[in-house]
Amino acid sequence: MDDLNARAAAVFGGAKHFPRWPYDVTGIDYLLREKDPERFRRDLAVLTTKRYAIVEWAELYSLKKSSVKCCPLWLTHRTSRRCAWDSDCQSGGHPDRSWLDHAICWLRNGRPAVITSAPYEVSDKDQQRHLWWRKAHPTLRVQQGAGWYGHGTTQIVMWNTTRIEHVAPASNIDDPRTFMHQS
Repeated sequence: MDDLNARAAAVFGGAKHFPRWPYDVTGIDYLLREKDPERFRRDLAVLTTKRYAIVEWAELYSLKKSSVKCCPLWLTHRTSRRCAWDSDCQSGGHPDRSWLDHAICWLRNGRPAVITSAPYEVSDKDQQRHLWWRKAHPTLRVQQGAGWYGHGTTQIVMWNTTRIEHVAPASNIDDPRTFMHQS
């Protein structure tokens, strides 16, 4: 686990033994260890699998988590900066808000490269919005898959092809066959 924490710190920042894990891979209820040891073991196995999935995925593409959270326009910027405060993106009225649930912005070589999200539902309106982004910014691509978040969500990966040629969603952590890294 120390090796995983050190690798995660390189991706997410933080100290070698205390990486800044993103939401849903931050931890589990350690009180379960005494109250419900079986559930604790199960939850720990799921957490460990999610952690390996997100770290291995980020390492595969040489990505590091950005401290910036923004809309897909961020992917077109030369540097990692948010949209203006008076923009729809920052005011909460952005048309991409629904599919950017549990979003993480990722850097490659210090530049905006990828956005991942994990919405519980991807509507036709969301799909149309993805097509709009592709038309408005021909260097952007989108793929969907299972991802590391789990809980029945769909991982959406949007990336800038001038920074990274191809990105695929992470493997399905809800599939028990993917539990390769159990403690």
